[in-house]
Amino acid sequence: MASGPEAESSSHDEGLTALVRRIQIGDQTAIQAFHSMFSPGIEFLLRRKLEKSPVAAEVARVLKAAVQEIEAASQAQVINLSHLVTRTMQRLCPPARHGVESRTADETTDSLANSVLAERTPLEQDILRRYYVLGESPEKIRTHLRVSSRTIQQTIARARADFRGKMQRSESA
Repeated sequence: MASGPEAESSSHDEGLTALVRRIQIGDQTAIQAFHSMFSPGIEFLLRRKLEKSPVAAEVARVLKAAVQEIEAASQAQVINLSHLVTRTMQRLCPPARHGVESRTADETTDSLANSVLAERTPLEQDILRRYYVLGESPEKIRTHLRVSSRTIQQTIARARADFRGKMQRSESA
């Protein structure tokens, strides 16, 4: 029997997979469990993103849209709930914009991210696009692109490190 963090993750992933399957068949208890599990995090993130306290309506919209997407998905499809919720929040709740400063910060961040991508090989760009934009799991990326889990982890870690370094240099300039 496996033990340690990987076993916990596997058990957790199996629990989330079972939750998704139950939502897909319309189990209201599973939908309530999904709401209970994700509501606090969604609320926290939306308060920061939208720069306002009352976000109950937005949280409800995100949860409803996420459940609808789960219900519409094929039962054979693997769904990463965290990525699904994140994509749904990004799609439904654009960040609050206050003047030129935030626009400039976003433009700088976008520019730095694009420069990190430009420095990558086509394979690395594909891995990063699938992971960050499409929200694919590392396992799905590994299977589709026929690369090792280590390659995926190293690609993501190097891109993050490069991005952080560029951000720090940008902030100190």
